[in-house]
Amino acid sequence: MARAGGTGGGLGAGAAHLRAEWGRWWRTEDWSDVHVAHYILNDQYRTWMRFQQRNKAEVQQSIGLLKEQQKFARQSQMMQMNMQRQRHRQGRYGGGGYGGGMGASPVISYRMMQWASLQMRMGQQEFRHQEITPSMLQIGRGQVRSRRHWAAAAWFLALGAVWAGLWWASVTAALVVTLLAVTAFAIAAASAGRSLKPRRPPVPKLLFVPPTAPAHTQLAEPEAEEKPFAIREAGQDPRAAREAVRLALKREKVAIAEVLVPEQTAYGWKVPLVLDASATADQLVGVLRRVATTLRVGQSRVLAQSADPEDAALITLRILTSDPFTNAAPYPYRPPLSCSILNPVSLGLSLEGEETPVVLAGQHIMLVANTGAGKTSMVQAIAEYVTACRDAVIVDVDPAKRGLKALAPLAAMTARTPEESEKVLESLLERARRRIASMPPTQDMWIPTPEEPAVLVAVEEVPQLSDRGRALMVALLRIGREAMITELIITQDATKEVLGAAIAGVPGVRILMSCRMEDVPLVVGRPDAVSQGWLPHMLVPSPVQGDPADAGRFYAVTPLHRDPVLRYVTPLLPTEAARLTQERIAAGLPTLDPAPVPAPAAQPQPSAPLAPIVQQLLAAFATHSNPESLSVAQIAAHLEAADPQAWGRKSGQTNRDHLAMVGRKIKADLKAVGLTIPSGRLKGVPGQPSGYLLADIQDALS
Repeated sequence: MARAGGTGGGLGAGAAHLRAEWGRWWRTEDWSDVHVAHYILNDQYRTWMRFQQRNKAEVQQSIGLLKEQQKFARQSQMMQMNMQRQRHRQGRYGGGGYGGGMGASPVISYRMMQWASLQMRMGQQEFRHQEITPSMLQIGRGQVRSRRHWAAAAWFLALGAVWAGLWWASVTAALVVTLLAVTAFAIAAASAGRSLKPRRPPVPKLLFVPPTAPAHTQLAEPEAEEKPFAIREAGQDPRAAREAVRLALKREKVAIAEVLVPEQTAYGWKVPLVLDASATADQLVGVLRRVATTLRVGQSRVLAQSADPEDAALITLRILTSDPFTNAAPYPYRPPLSCSILNPVSLGLSLEGEETPVVLAGQHIMLVANTGAGKTSMVQAIAEYVTACRDAVIVDVDPAKRGLKALAPLAAMTARTPEESEKVLESLLERARRRIASMPPTQDMWIPTPEEPAVLVAVEEVPQLSDRGRALMVALLRIGREAMITELIITQDATKEVLGAAIAGVPGVRILMSCRMEDVPLVVGRPDAVSQGWLPHMLVPSPVQGDPADAGRFYAVTPLHRDPVLRYVTPLLPTEAARLTQERIAAGLPTLDPAPVPAPAAQPQPSAPLAPIVQQLLAAFATHSNPESLSVAQIAAHLEAADPQAWGRKSGQTNRDHLAMVGRKIKADLKAVGLTIPSGRLKGVPGQPSGYLLADIQDALS
């Protein structure tokens, strides 16, 4: 007897093989998992196509209905205009135009535009297959088996009915057909007996081109399991380092088109790579901690940033196998009064060993850092430089703790309670206004001197400030730069609720140490900051005394630095800070003269005391260097900063309602003191807002 799978046999063997093949077909054993996977994917595609066609038909029908409505509206308008012309000729109207709005209804046009936009988006959609799982293969095979059973039952019933009909119609015809069927079976059995190989039908061709090779299909290529390894095993071999990175990213299922040749650096490796079209920078950043574990480096020692603003797929991966800041340069010594606030100072060293020069004059600074992130090192580095300047002073505002600590005696003003903080901030705001008012029209910024130095106000523990204290801080942030009275705002949270206003992106210098991920886009000023490589939230704060972790490491946004580069500030030892404090006090420091800055000569000086509302209006103009006019919005911002309780926006009040309230209150207060100062639209100002002219105020006073 011939054996199944042999190469030859007789008629009996062929008949047995046909019966076996029938059984394999009945049980769907002739289909492999590849057949079933192709069948399932094609079924997914057909379902998606039917859905698309139905939706496109519905969209086309809706557009057609809207076109009919549009056509009917135009016809109605034409009939209306014809009737108006006839009445006009008959003298029913005394004059005037025809009226009526020509053109289609704007609502119909808008809906047509919406449907057309939806149609365009549907046309741009691409089919995305669902990956095949073992359970889906089992279900798909059962569906194929069930369809075969129904098809076989239908054929048996149909052939049986035909054969019975032939016997009923003609016995001779039935015998001939039966003989032909037996002959055909014998020929098929004899043919099958020559080759007893199990039949394997061709795999159904996929009806679409998948972007990636689906599992269990002919496109899927089995690969040998490759085990990742620690990058230190690569030694100094760039090829081995590239392979370690490739396998680590493959384990995390990051679609990488190519890993380019790595470059060995003093801290480890710099690896350029190209993302696949199906991957994003967000996905890469999201797995950096696990990649660090796979490569056996520290959890914050794998960094990624965009390498080219014109190519979103090109990424630079930095892998730190050693601490790049272990041998940082010692803190520099600066003699008393040897520096100028107008000269640049380096905030720290970058990962590549470059300095971070920043001119502090006229720059607001925001420092966002968690406890243990090393913010004391950064604050003291800035304060140490300012106190070494001959044309600058520092003000220490900390309503909860010790502020500048060992450097605190060098502060020109100090506040340690919320009440003291209000007084200090209010006096600095007044000083800023006087400075701005005293500058000639040709001068843009206050020029610091030893007699009238620049002021840097270090404000820490912002949540502990009173509401008025926070409002004064925000007001000084808005006008202080021009007067060279700027702020160093130190906070653990950069949200509007904590700072009192949405000012996280206002300072020209923004420093991010270990902080919350939510603060990163607020401070950097980009919603995609994290995916671009700004990763301060991955830095590890110092857990206990003696374990520095990532304390002192930071990212910075400055006028000269816009890239997400890891940097480090060298700490100033407390003993050295105390020694510098005594040395600088002995040498003398610039001071803030309590005498007010002379007011500009052009400002009117009435003999009688001015009413408070008049003083506030004149102060608003002086804050803006006495322009010809100010809008109500500009005056409202000044009044709100000066007296939030009287002029601040009420809860739930819109900006328009707030400005209307301010306008009414100004007029009422002026009327109460017997003054009538006209207000109106300011011509020549964009938007022509309502406001007041300085000349009108001066005329009313004279």
